[in-house]
Amino acid sequence: MHYAIVTNPASGKLSIDEKRSALEAAGRVLGSDIYGLDTRNAAELADCARRLSCQCDVIVVAGGDGTFSDIANALDTAQTTLAFLPLGSGNALSSALSYRGSLEDIAGRIKKGRIKLFDLIDCDGRRRAFMASVGFEGKVIKQRDQYILQGAKGFQAYLKAVVLSYLRYGPRPKAILRTDEDRVEIKDLLSILVMKQPFYGYGMKVAREARFDDGKLHILSVNSGLFGMALGAVTAFTFGNRIGEYRRGNVLEVNLDRPLPLQVDGNAAWEDRRFVFRILPEALSIKC
Repeated sequence: MHYAIVTNPASGKLSIDEKRSALEAAGRVLGSDIYGLDTRNAAELADCARRLSCQCDVIVVAGGDGTFSDIANALDTAQTTLAFLPLGSGNALSSALSYRGSLEDIAGRIKKGRIKLFDLIDCDGRRRAFMASVGFEGKVIKQRDQYILQGAKGFQAYLKAVVLSYLRYGPRPKAILRTDEDRVEIKDLLSILVMKQPFYGYGMKVAREARFDDGKLHILSVNSGLFGMALGAVTAFTFGNRIGEYRRGNVLEVNLDRPLPLQVDGNAAWEDRRFVFRILPEALSIKC
């Protein structure tokens, strides 16, 4: 098979030269040059991936969860097979795929691996995702991005953003959730997570029941206080999150009494008072 490694010059902690050097061994394993380091924004990177998809069998995305999501949304994933080399900060997808070892090791696994079909989440018909959330995480991502612009990196930026976002979250909204035939009202909402795999980022297992290929949305509603959040973090980093109320279904409709931000695959998205999520069975083809 023919591979093309596409990387985001802006994701993660490494400089452009460091990324080129880090990917050289993986490129040798896959017989690919490194593309995308000369792009200036997400739109140019997506254009680069679209051009390469006509020339190769597998687009290998080297970056973080957001970079993988941007490229997956730019391509027809029913026709184009993707692979993933983790170069971001959170790398939830790396945990979901059970990746271990160096980039060279992972490239070897990709080369020897088989193509698997995974589900995705349709977010309001505007974006496809493998993890999304409404509420607290959207605020955290926005604040994290501000810290990154100021020079903070990786988990340090994320942790600072969590603390400040919680202190500034303000009055908790009320939400009405409809999942297939079920309806529930939630007071003092902190967050609603919609997942297709168990991990949120930095190795945190927040949705233990989630599976990439079971044809269901996995939904976790959280209205915990500070102590509950701390407990959830400890369990998520160890044997799996133990807070929140779990549901599953094919469709989730969220109605809120005030606008809240949406987080999609580690990126801040839009704000609204209503969101609809639907399952997209076998919408993503990954060689792993």
